[in-house]
Amino acid sequence: MLSTGENTTITIRSSFPKANCSVCVLKDKQSSCSSELRLQPRENRTYSFSCPDPHKFFSIEITKSTVCISNFYSTEVKELLTLTFPKFNNTLIWDIGFSEHKALVLDFLGLGLRQIKPSESCPDHLTYSIHTYLTADIQSIGTFCRRGPVSKIRVDKGVRVSLQVSGKEKVDEPGFSMAVGPPIKKCCIIEVNLLLGSSVNLLSPNYPLSFSDDDIMSWVFTVPDNNKADVLFLNYTQPTCSKKRVSVEYALPGSQFTKRKSLTNPQPSSISGNFTMQLENCEMVRSNPGRLSLEFRVEVFNESHQNHFWIDLQKEKGINVTIKQKKVNPNCQFCDGAACQPEITLQSGKKTRIMFKDCNLEELGMVVTKDIGCYNWEKCPVKEMPVKVPSSLAKLPVPLESLTWQLRAPAESTIVLNPGEAKLKHLLPGETCMEGFYYRLVEEDESELGRFCPQGSIEKVQIHSNIFVALMATDRGNYSKILEPFFTVSIEKEITESYIFTVSPELGVMSYLVTPNWPEGMAPLSSVSWKVSVPSGHMVQVSFLNTTQPQCRQSHTSISIKEQSSVEEKFSRREDELLPDHQTMMEDFWLNMSNCKPEATKMTFKVMCRVTLIKKQDDLPMKIAIGTVSALLVIVAFIVIISCVMKKKKKNKPETSIYNPNVNTFFPGHPLFSKGRRDNDSHIYTTIDETVMYGPLLSRPGLRTLPEVDVYRPFEGPVGDRPPTPPPFFNLGKSKGVGPEVDVYRPFLGPVGDEPPIPIFNREASMEAVADSCLVDNELYSFQHEQEAETPGNEDELPLPPADEEMEQNKEESKL
Repeated sequence: MLSTGENTTITIRSSFPKANCSVCVLKDKQSSCSSELRLQPRENRTYSFSCPDPHKFFSIEITKSTVCISNFYSTEVKELLTLTFPKFNNTLIWDIGFSEHKALVLDFLGLGLRQIKPSESCPDHLTYSIHTYLTADIQSIGTFCRRGPVSKIRVDKGVRVSLQVSGKEKVDEPGFSMAVGPPIKKCCIIEVNLLLGSSVNLLSPNYPLSFSDDDIMSWVFTVPDNNKADVLFLNYTQPTCSKKRVSVEYALPGSQFTKRKSLTNPQPSSISGNFTMQLENCEMVRSNPGRLSLEFRVEVFNESHQNHFWIDLQKEKGINVTIKQKKVNPNCQFCDGAACQPEITLQSGKKTRIMFKDCNLEELGMVVTKDIGCYNWEKCPVKEMPVKVPSSLAKLPVPLESLTWQLRAPAESTIVLNPGEAKLKHLLPGETCMEGFYYRLVEEDESELGRFCPQGSIEKVQIHSNIFVALMATDRGNYSKILEPFFTVSIEKEITESYIFTVSPELGVMSYLVTPNWPEGMAPLSSVSWKVSVPSGHMVQVSFLNTTQPQCRQSHTSISIKEQSSVEEKFSRREDELLPDHQTMMEDFWLNMSNCKPEATKMTFKVMCRVTLIKKQDDLPMKIAIGTVSALLVIVAFIVIISCVMKKKKKNKPETSIYNPNVNTFFPGHPLFSKGRRDNDSHIYTTIDETVMYGPLLSRPGLRTLPEVDVYRPFEGPVGDRPPTPPPFFNLGKSKGVGPEVDVYRPFLGPVGDEPPIPIFNREASMEAVADSCLVDNELYSFQHEQEAETPGNEDELPLPPADEEMEQNKEESKL
């Protein structure tokens, strides 16, 4: 038997209408079964269920309607609890109406309520829903769970309070009381008692739907002594207004005036004392009203408490912050508002106040990741974007373990890192960065491009793939230094190489360059280039310090240097060729390296080289040295020319032998010597003047005129493009029509013997001419008869040639 009281309605409704379970009512001895049973006030029914476990399929709704004229005490509220059905999910509804000149006050008896979104549920399965009848349609004020900062809710006109109770829970108290108060002339007023170090999230009425048109509501906040509060807007939407505008108005302590702000303005912070916040909607356009919704947070903090910190990520995108314990401490808790946990993760777009309870900040660690990039080249906004640590994280006294920028670029593009004035340098194994942190560049396949410190000579890095840039802090790191952005990132058109490093060496600083993934070795078939600049008046020396070459299965390794202004390479070496110790470059150059596809051996391709900037020598000493060398060369050349001229003149002057009655004989051009005639070659003439020797004899009648033989005469005729062709040999005895050769020098070709040389053009004719002449022994001396000649003096002395007067006389006789 089921009975209802006055103004009470009970509805038994199936949550699964198609289930094989019904509620049946016995009337006039007949049973009627259906999926729902509704009992009106003061009605009795006998009912039953067609299944043994109806609590799994049915829920109970109990509604009590009343008009409140005076105070409605909690004892009357408890009446609905006696009507609940054990094991069933019960919904208790108090539907209350009252005078228009009054307001209903819902007091939640000190435990308070915590507002949640309609899609959320309460952990104890007790959920309060509060609606108002201020407008023609019923409107939700909010959904709440037990135990929270909301202490009272004032509602104008009618109100409906619903309490959903799970069949697993037993409720002895409704958790609130009702009272009548003065009118408020607005939708509702929610009173919130803020707790020390807590935060509360609140929603506008009817969230996420729109707050009612041209309506007003307020929140009244009570702030603990010696504490301050901040208001943060987390999410909001604005309607389309026809009149007035949406506004938020604050009544702050110590001020006689209110502060009006829009939803887009920064909201008040560090509010000392109690304050009121009022939300006012505009008159919305009927055809396209849009909606007004607001989600915000109020946080309470004590500035004297050292373990309260702000983390503002409202303007950040794609960032994720995780704070955890490096050493497990069960007493250490991270509190984000009222919730505390041993590890906390924060997302971008929010501003959060973190409180650390019983934690040693040095034993904590913070890991941050951020995505930067685009997927469309034409609409890629990444251009000289500063890559830096958010200031709120840098100021946090929690040690930063790592901050990773995940740089992603579209296809056919290149990621460009520009460290600015700080530049970068390779961090070699065993070294540490003085700044307390370093950059680690890792590709998508988790292969490491390299590790780099600030303050180097690398001013730009171009990478032909997606890359992760991790800022790794060391134990002795100075975290204040990581505030400033160290480099910018841009996405540009693709490059042909895998990596390009732009290097600007400094004077007196040795820059070490290593291949990617040092010291493990480069990836197969990858390439790297260093673009090295050489300032004017300087030169760069590249020294190869450590090189490992693999055995190539495909292609070859290559190490080459090429001037930027030249097409040809300065030098190039493969894996089977030796590298020089160093190479000196006078202008900007490229240092290129590429790997082959190696055999499956332990040998890999890796190179370490050193780049040293050297200042050239001073120009003035160089000019003086060059001038001195030039002058010496001129003097040497002058001496050589003079020597050649003198030798030529000496060679052209015929040598003669002079008879000396004394024992000693002087031969021009040779030193004085005293050797006997038989002991030397002084009897051999080097030259014979044929005209002087044979001229007087050949001029006699009956003798033929012989040409001058072995007599040099300079050529005085015209000089052509081609050398003169010597005339053919001729025979005086047989070819009378051919004239003798004149002014033609021919060297002596016959054998050297005791006889004087006979002209080679016709030896027989010459001998006949000499035999026919009347030669006497004292007129002609031949080498064949020199022993028979009557020569005065020593027999070892040379015979004297005709005197100059005799020679001149012979010439005159020949002319006659």
